[in-house]
Amino acid sequence: MTTSSAPPAVRRELEPTHPCIRCGREGVPADAGLCELCNPLELAQPSATQMHGIAAVGIIAFIVVLAVASRAVLAGTGPFTGSVTGVTAVAGGLAVTLHVSNAGRTAGATVCEVAESPVRVGAPTETVQVPLVPAGQSIDYVAVVSKLGTTALPLAADCQSP
Repeated sequence: MTTSSAPPAVRRELEPTHPCIRCGREGVPADAGLCELCNPLELAQPSATQMHGIAAVGIIAFIVVLAVASRAVLAGTGPFTGSVTGVTAVAGGLAVTLHVSNAGRTAGATVCEVAESPVRVGAPTETVQVPLVPAGQSIDYVAVVSKLGTTALPLAADCQSP
């Protein structure tokens, strides 16, 4: 009886791989960025720093475009001035009538902070979103506020420009 001995199994170390940065195909060696299909001539591969740099420049450019666009949209609105012209007790709070003026050359919406008059540090306030105020005009707007109680009292409004 003869016993045949099989050659010992050779353990092969697998090379770490990742997906291709262009097409996503698996199995690209760790020292390369693109697969054979995306880089058939084996040209120099972009480094991770270059790829992240391109992404960072794109993000910064997008933020600059947003800043310029928002500046163009908001140019000419305000300043806004506001005053409280009436306070009425209603169920759940106070109905506050605000008189809001837009001294700008473009229509815009604003936010007014309503507080007790005279304004005290630490006193409760409530923020009210005022609808679109036409350029160079005023509107009267009624809002119900709940943080200032249910008893009519003197109130003041401070409206912010965007």
